[in-house]
Amino acid sequence: MGGGSALHGGLKIYRGSPAAARNYVEADRSRVDDYYLAEGTGVATRYVASPSKIDLAGPMDGDTYERWVAGRHVGEGPCAGRAKGRLRTDDRANRFVEITINGPKTWSLAAVVDPEIAAAYDRAQERAAQEVIGWLAQHATTRIGPRGRQVQIPVEEIEAAVIHHHTSRAGDPHRHLHVQINARVFAHGHWRGLHTIGVRDFLEAINGIGHAVVMTDLEFRTLLASRGFQVDADSGEIVELQPFVATFSARSRQIEQNLDRYEAEWRHTRPGQEPGPRLRQTWDRRAWAEERPDKVVPTSGARLEDWWRDELAHLGLRRPTRPVPLEPVRPGTLDRDAMAAEILTGLGARASA
Repeated sequence: MGGGSALHGGLKIYRGSPAAARNYVEADRSRVDDYYLAEGTGVATRYVASPSKIDLAGPMDGDTYERWVAGRHVGEGPCAGRAKGRLRTDDRANRFVEITINGPKTWSLAAVVDPEIAAAYDRAQERAAQEVIGWLAQHATTRIGPRGRQVQIPVEEIEAAVIHHHTSRAGDPHRHLHVQINARVFAHGHWRGLHTIGVRDFLEAINGIGHAVVMTDLEFRTLLASRGFQVDADSGEIVELQPFVATFSARSRQIEQNLDRYEAEWRHTRPGQEPGPRLRQTWDRRAWAEERPDKVVPTSGARLEDWWRDELAHLGLRRPTRPVPLEPVRPGTLDRDAMAAEILTGLGARASA
């Protein structure tokens, strides 16, 4: 995304086969993500959450992730591999709800120029994901009772997968997370189906939580300030990096259009088939070469990061040399009545109930 003050993550309800879901996750990576994942982080990180706590359950490789999407128990123990209740096997079965946690493009550009900022930003996004998972564990529901007389009840346990990506589809800097909430939830003594429409209704709250966590992350904000980067209080953008967003975004759009064209042409001649990761990587290299014929196509994440830094220098980026003050806002100085009025006005403008 090019800008904006909030984390404008979308929401998808994934229906289909677990194998296709695995391909969906792996194919969305570009070269730099293959590079990072090669260091042993796995395809996704699994969390188990209840209304009172959230636990890190560990990494998942491709096979484990596929079983997880299918609605089966993963990990150790006698239940491993067993279905979580009665599972649908058709192609319309809900598998997971996916939420994207991202931020202004300038945050990703700051991560390019400073590895310590990159690490702090990654940790802030991970904390944002955990806050979102925990909040959903407290508010998500499922339905019980016979058809036509079902009632909503709170969930008692949910599972989530968190997937890290460092680039856009076009291979430009874009650090973001995919948070996938499994459609099998535990409540009232049984595994049941997540009320996915209810989660969709939570999207504004989810985006607000994610944005607030990163914007107020002390480590991330302190590092930015110590490196001389100023964060605009209204937009959330890093002021010194805003002039470079348009160039990166324009090239990204060109490459994404190429990728969409390649895929549409391929699907037209192969209805019902899914392109694999290798084919998508071929399209990625082809799209990059088509739009940037005067540049060497990077063959690894390290080289791609070098290219980003060279491009920023070529565009005229000069890193700040002096730190900027970071002035915290004290809760006692806030006008709570004015804040409540502003929030209600904003909600009313969107016809919110």
